[in-house]
Amino acid sequence: MIKLERPNIPQILIDKGEDWTNALLALVNEYGEYSKIPAVAKETILKNYRHAQIKETLYPSSNKKCAFCESFPEDSGNIEVEHFHPKSLYPLEAFDWHNFLPCCRKCNSAKSDHDTKASPIINPYIDDPENHLDIDVISLKAKDKIGQMTIDVCQLKGTRLYRPFSDLLVSFKQFEDDLKEALDELTEKNTPIKKRNHLIKIREAIDRLENLMKPQSQYSFFCKKTITASEVYQRAKLVLEGEDAKAS
Repeated sequence: MIKLERPNIPQILIDKGEDWTNALLALVNEYGEYSKIPAVAKETILKNYRHAQIKETLYPSSNKKCAFCESFPEDSGNIEVEHFHPKSLYPLEAFDWHNFLPCCRKCNSAKSDHDTKASPIINPYIDDPENHLDIDVISLKAKDKIGQMTIDVCQLKGTRLYRPFSDLLVSFKQFEDDLKEALDELTEKNTPIKKRNHLIKIREAIDRLENLMKPQSQYSFFCKKTITASEVYQRAKLVLEGEDAKAS
């Protein structure tokens, strides 16, 4: 999970949001409570929060990844418009732009109608997940109560994340070994051309690693934590910074 920036409210919500909210609240009032509204009547109103303009504005803000687990749709089910505060408990916020986030089907199903006001979890549009989460080998680790609640509520644990995290870790360890070998060999290059070419290879390797940490990359939080903790990566960065300083 990474920090996200919420885009400006789409025009459709400016134009229609209040009317849709009032229509839903009228149904709540008519039937006494949200859960008693007939499914057809409820869906007639609620389908509007899945309006194409809302999706087209919201989804790019998370780089079309799930705001919780950072998976892409092909790995965890379709990305959906999720209500951070559940609409069943807080119907007044059913069409509140600041209550929407993109969420995969698995996280959405796991979160269900958890009361995020009574028992808060991380909202990546408001909170910086790095303040609440860390990693432990191939799993997320909580730094505090809100981090643990987020892991538990969204089920950010188990095979669905252990498997991709372990695959990434194996690939990184293999890559780290190659990078260490390249650094060790750098001192053996006895001509400026050989040294320059070897430095280019190291720089390209660092660039590939750092691409994995970019917000648009899958599981970028895990990749960033894993890569930046690597002594080999830090050593390579220092070597390149030293060479750049010499060149300038």
